[in-house]
Amino acid sequence: MSVIFSEQDRQEAFDYILSITRQCGKIVSLVQVGSGANGYHDDRSDLDFVLALDSNESMVEVMEYMHRRITEEYEILFFIQNESRHLQCYVLSNLLEIDLGYGAYEHAAAWKPAFKVLFDNSGIVEEKMTQSLAGLNDRIYGNKQKKDIETACQSVWVRLMHAGVAIRRGEYFRVMGEMDYVRKLYIDLLGDRYKLESDRNREIDKLPEIEKDAIRSTFITSENKAELWERLLRLTDLVYKELEGYSIPVTKELLREYFKGLK
Repeated sequence: MSVIFSEQDRQEAFDYILSITRQCGKIVSLVQVGSGANGYHDDRSDLDFVLALDSNESMVEVMEYMHRRITEEYEILFFIQNESRHLQCYVLSNLLEIDLGYGAYEHAAAWKPAFKVLFDNSGIVEEKMTQSLAGLNDRIYGNKQKKDIETACQSVWVRLMHAGVAIRRGEYFRVMGEMDYVRKLYIDLLGDRYKLESDRNREIDKLPEIEKDAIRSTFITSENKAELWERLLRLTDLVYKELEGYSIPVTKELLREYFKGLK
């Protein structure tokens, strides 16, 4: 095995996971999710799988089985298990990450748009996952969008106010912190609208160029007060436009008056 994993290492790990899951009678189906389901992004993409079990009662036994078989085969650099979410994450010594999710086959449902059923002894997992795609956007983005809008309406105005005060006081790093917070909320809202994963800006590079240029226009590149005000006002306009139609305690017009008093 290479020091840093190669595409061959990844394929060999894929084949191994497929082999050991087929050997366990309590694993009804194996589904690949993420980028690998329809072509890896590149040679640094990791492996993501969902294991459909014969019942939830088999959960602990199968998770222990997979842990034993994987640690027998590979040197593990990092391992974490979230029992409440039925997830395991392995990072091999060559930095290949393998993420495993578990659930009973009767409740199979897609949690990402891309998936590939590698084997299915039940004959219904693929059908259930395909049917679940109809409501996938609402499950992934609908509730998140509502929460993001609520959070933004409650907090962006006060963070923008704090940024303005920080500019006046010459507190450059505080300006950065307040604006970074608001920018992240703005990016979350864009991700919701375009149905892109915004956690750690994961899919934000897929935004249209006009949206990315707008985000870039809010980046701080110097401690010059005139530039800081310019970037703050741009960010204010962008986030208020994205929240148009929603109730915000402080209007953009009132906020701009507040900024005028600070300059």
